[in-house]
Amino acid sequence: MRSAVILKLVLKKRSTQACLRNAQVAIRRCWSDLFKELVHGRDLRNHCRGKTGILLHIGCGELVQPGWVNVDFEARPGVLYFNMLNPFPIEDGTVAQIHAEHFLEHLEYDDAVRFLSECHRVLKTQGMMRIVVPDVEKYMRAYVTNDEAFFERLKALGGASEPLPTKAAICNQMFRMGGDHRFAWDFETLEHVARQVGFSSIKKSHHNDSDVPNCIDAQDWWRPFESLYAVATR
Repeated sequence: MRSAVILKLVLKKRSTQACLRNAQVAIRRCWSDLFKELVHGRDLRNHCRGKTGILLHIGCGELVQPGWVNVDFEARPGVLYFNMLNPFPIEDGTVAQIHAEHFLEHLEYDDAVRFLSECHRVLKTQGMMRIVVPDVEKYMRAYVTNDEAFFERLKALGGASEPLPTKAAICNQMFRMGGDHRFAWDFETLEHVARQVGFSSIKKSHHNDSDVPNCIDAQDWWRPFESLYAVATR
């Protein structure tokens, strides 16, 4: 009985410590986000004010593209800060093209719907949005057909510190990516949401699609290997 009480107290202490650590992380993130908003919150608005024919590169990371308005959650040379959970500070119909590569999966489903609705709003009529995401259908098909070659190439997916040992471990890495991924997309779901928010059409595409004007697909080998490419038209 006494050992059970001691164990309960130890577990409670550990739980409290974990809660405190999580709270500290959350507070630091809040302060960091507030600082970014105070310092860079108007940068995108100011840059796009009065402009038309904008080429908008969302979630660009290190892939800064000349001639595009490169936007990410971290400001750096050639990149404007913006929190994509907020409405775009851009006028309706002033964007010619949007490129969002390996970004949408970082949003919860409801946030992704709002984001795509905002993309539709700022695009001009017949404006195009290129969407690239990990393709959950590729992973599922490879899993059920036991496609060993597919999974062998992805054992280091996401920069895993050690080779991912099983098919399920690799699938979980894609689904979760250490908590950074929030929703896994296939074309059926992407098409449903795109039409829901008002896009007139959406079609499957492919890596370096020559039919896409201003195509700026990233060239890492794994992107066409495991990704879904699509183009939505306003």
